[in-house]
Order: sequence, then structure tokens, then C-alpha cells
Amino acid sequence: MISFSNPFTAKGISQALDGLFEKQEKIYFAIAALATGLGYFMLALFPLIAFIGIFKILGGMASASTFFGWLGVLIWMGITAAAAAITYSMATVKIQMPSGLGLKEDKAPRLHELINEINQTYSVPKIDRIIVHDHCELDMISVPRFGLPLLNTNVLYIGLPVLQCLSPAHFKGALARKLGQFSAQHNRLTHWIYRWRQYCFQYQRSYNRTKSPLFLPLKLFFKYYIPMLEALTVHAARRDEIEADMYALQILNDEELADVILQIEVSKQFLKTKYWPKLFAMLRKNPQNPERLPHISMPGVLRKALTENEFAQTMKELLNNEPTWRDGVPSLIARLEHIGQTKLNMPPPVMETAAQRYLGDAFSAVVKLLDKQWLAKNGKVKKSKAHDEHAISFDDEPAPAPAVNSKSKKSAKQKQPTQKQKTPATPPTVKNDESMLETTEVAEDLPIDEKNFRSLRSKATKSMLSKSEAFEYATLTEKFEGKAAAILMYQKILKQDSSHAKTIFAVGRILLSQNDQSGVKILEKAMQLDKGCIAQACWMLAKYFKSTGNYDLSKSYLERAANVSAAA
Repeated sequence: MISFSNPFTAKGISQALDGLFEKQEKIYFAIAALATGLGYFMLALFPLIAFIGIFKILGGMASASTFFGWLGVLIWMGITAAAAAITYSMATVKIQMPSGLGLKEDKAPRLHELINEINQTYSVPKIDRIIVHDHCELDMISVPRFGLPLLNTNVLYIGLPVLQCLSPAHFKGALARKLGQFSAQHNRLTHWIYRWRQYCFQYQRSYNRTKSPLFLPLKLFFKYYIPMLEALTVHAARRDEIEADMYALQILNDEELADVILQIEVSKQFLKTKYWPKLFAMLRKNPQNPERLPHISMPGVLRKALTENEFAQTMKELLNNEPTWRDGVPSLIARLEHIGQTKLNMPPPVMETAAQRYLGDAFSAVVKLLDKQWLAKNGKVKKSKAHDEHAISFDDEPAPAPAVNSKSKKSAKQKQPTQKQKTPATPPTVKNDESMLETTEVAEDLPIDEKNFRSLRSKATKSMLSKSEAFEYATLTEKFEGKAAAILMYQKILKQDSSHAKTIFAVGRILLSQNDQSGVKILEKAMQLDKGCIAQACWMLAKYFKSTGNYDLSKSYLERAANVSAAA
């Protein structure tokens, strides 16, 4: 049942604009743009007043000949001084960077290679920092370097739980989604509004931390402006998230993108309602030496405890959820319907996580450091706000107590204090790092894709491959040996089955990437045979025709991609 709020509150305004967005979209976006522009104007107001004040003072001093003339000059001096002081404070205030672990290129070369590969598709602005954190979210954040959003630090903000719950291929799609959104190639207006919303929260946090009275005007402004901005721009922010999904379709097909969306959202909800409450319950029992540490245990728990029934139940709850009036993320059902996916199933289990693949040697260190931070922050807490009435049981997976050898066990017994002895208070620490390394699930040999590639190559020299094996071998050949070698293998498959849609799509994709116009007809044929590739093919064709200067045809393919749900 829909409830209506006071129309003079931010919530009431948001509800009033729902109908306007549906019926008069252009008028709505004009209002959202004006609300965003008002914020920029407010930040520029004090520098502008200071600049105007200088000319007013100089002009007043040149022409003042009466008491009131000099009084006006003095008033402008006071206004200009105050505006200049506020402007200086804005220019020198430090906007807080997102918290987490900085990840340099030499620590995770595969991750940087992946980013560079995706950047070639979307022309993303330079990424200045990569930060890994402990939340289940993936985002690109532009952090202003001072009080005006003129120079920014672009931060790729990666949640370790996202890396833990996705396969390498799915993480590539999720990352492409965010980088494509940040490039704003097809969503300039909505992303301008979306990014301004990010700026506002960063400014508000930074100004609220300062005690200087010079920031009082800005504190008051953002206190009342942000709720209004959220109300007036919420649909623009949701549209930008929808556009982000369309960028991902340049990397994944519709079904794969649906798997990525579901895997992230269901895992996020599962961690929030089941996993973390259980961990905090364990922590309350033994604050300094808990039975489990969160990030080292997460992949195994997600595989075993997030069963098909658990996944389906969580997914059903999420599909029935509606976003709040200020939530800039659209509902799960809206995102899935927009890409034409209504028949939903549990994604295949993740055997090799994106964390193992893309963090490489840094994986163990990142896990240990985040677990140390979590324990240092929460280890002394005896009571937690987290409720554990819905917590899952971990009985189906043995508790990974850090392994110790027999000598360390004996020494531990010898050092263990008797009941009469008092144990000295020690800061919360993690059990020795070497034992933690033993419990991480890092693959020490070749990645799964490379194993499969070598296995199929060996099998192909001895016997005939099945159709699915031949396609997988061709796909992996493209990955490890290049497109020229792969297209020959795809053509061999088509000699045996000329209507194999995935192979036809692959050939068209490669030809189009080489600016070969024959790829257009081939992709059109693939779309006729497989509706699941329509959106992805349309994005490629739109990009191709844009590069050739045929903007009308490019626009028609973009519209077709946007209406993929109707086409499907």
C-alpha cells in the first residue's frame, strides 16, 4: 500500500516527483539538473563574492567622497574578508579518502592488467588509487582534492567480499559495469548528477569534522540541501545505475549479467543478515581470540552455507523489496527486467574466486590485514548491535582454527597460566600469520582457465572434441593466443554447424573489433539465432557505427539495446 507524506518534506517531494518522472521525463531531468547546479553555485558563491568584492572596494575607494560612500566601502571590505576567509578554508580543507588498504600495481599486476584491458573499451579517466575494503560493494569514487570539485582523485573502491563471491569472469563484468558508468560515454547528464550526490556526502562529512566557525554557512547549507537533493535527483541516480548495467553488456551477455547481479546482491544480503551476526555472536563469547575470522572464512561459507534453497529464499526477499525514497539504487526486479531476464536461477558455484585470480600474491596479505583490522576494531566489544537470531550454523564446515604444529602446542600448554595466575591484558591480535596462510584457499598451481586450455589442447591432438569442448577451446585460445588463432578455430566449428549462435557471435565480434564491416551481418545473424546476445551485439554495433561517423545507425542500435527486454 502506497503511503503519502507531507509534500513539504523531502520524502513528500520525492513521492510527488514519481509521477512527473514517469510522464514528463525531460521536465524531471531539468529539475534534477537545476538542483545539482544550485549546489555547484553555492560552492562557487564565496569565491565569487570575494572576487566581486575586490572590484567593489577598488571602485568605491576611487569614487567615495561622502560618509555613506566610505561606509559602503567598509561594508564591502567586511563581506570580502569573510568570503575570502571561507574560500581559503574551502581550498585548504582535506576531503577524507575512503578507508581501506591501498593496492599498488606491483602487488596485484593481474588486477591492473584487467583494468587496462577494460579501459581500452571505455576510455575511463585515470584511476589514481585502488583501495580494497571490507564492505560488499564495488564503486568508482571521485574525491575532490579541496573544497571545489575541480581537481579530483579517482579511487577504485573494491570490496573484498565482492572479490570473494564472484568468479574471475563475473568480476570482470562487474568491474566493467562500474568503469563504464564512470566513463559516462552514454550517460553524461545522469552521471553528472550521480557524481554530485557523491561529492555532497564527502563535503558534508569533511565540513562536519571541522570546528572552525568559517564552515558554519556550508554546514548549514549541506544539512538542508542534501535531503532536498536526494529527493529531487533519486530517479536520475537510479537511471545512472541502469545505464551502468548496459555498459556491462559489452563484456557479458544478458544471462551472465543477471548472474553477476544476483550473486552480488544475494551474497551481500546473506553476509548482512546471516554471516556477520554469527561472527559477532562468536566474538562476544571470546572477544580477544574468536573462533573464526571473517575474511579468511568467507569463501568456504558462501559455497557451503549459501545453498540453493537459501539462495532462492534470499533472492525472493530481495525481489519483493522496494527502494526507499532516497535510495539511488533501483530495485533488483527493475534491473533484471531491464536486461530482459525474468527466469532466474542460482548462478553456478564459484570454484576459483576473483580474489585468488586478481590479487595474486597480495591475496593472503590483504585477507590477514583486513581480519586484523576487524579484530582490532571489534575484539574488545562485549556486546554488539548485530542481531544473531537469523544467524546460520557453520556446522556443515569445520571451523578453521589456525593450524599449529606439535611443538607449538606443547609450548602453548607450558605457557598457559594456571587459574591462580593472572593473564596480562594484551591488545587483540590475530593468531600467527603463517597458520592463517595455511587456511587460505589460494590455488598454488595454474589458474582454472589455463588448466582447461592445456587439457583441451592435449585432448584435441589425440581425439575429436565435442561441440561444447571445441567452442570452449576456441574461447580459451582467444584469451591465451589471440584473436587470429581463435578465429580459425571458430570457423572450423561453423563448418560442422553453421547455425551455432555463440560461435557466429564470436566471429562477428572479432571482425568488428578489427573494423571489418562483414562483422555487422554476422552479428545480425547471431542476434536472429540467439536473443540472449541482442543487447551485447547492439552495443558493439552502436560503438562501431559511431566510430565510422554513422551516428543515426549508432543511435538506433543504442535504442535497440536499451529496449532489449521488449525485444526479448
